[in-house]
Amino acid sequence: MNIQHIQDEGNGEFFLLDEQGNKIAELTYFFENENTINANHTYVSDKLRGQGVAARLYLALVEFVEQNQLNLIPSCSYIAKKWEKENR
Repeated sequence: MNIQHIQDEGNGEFFLLDEQGNKIAELTYFFENENTINANHTYVSDKLRGQGVAARLYLALVEFVEQNQLNLIPSCSYIAKKWEKENR
């Protein structure tokens, strides 16, 4: 699975595409300020559920946060649960 990442000045997302180029999983975020992002949405299509795709998107997000020395506000409930569990 090839997780892709796009970002513009204020928003970004990690995502997967199917063979036809349709988005089948995504994790979106936006910048609160230059040092803080808000991860606000995670979606995985029904055909991929139960395969750890959301966890892979989350790991891509964490790597991005660490590499860029960003603060994370996890407003998506899935991301908030993972973040709280790992950062206690």
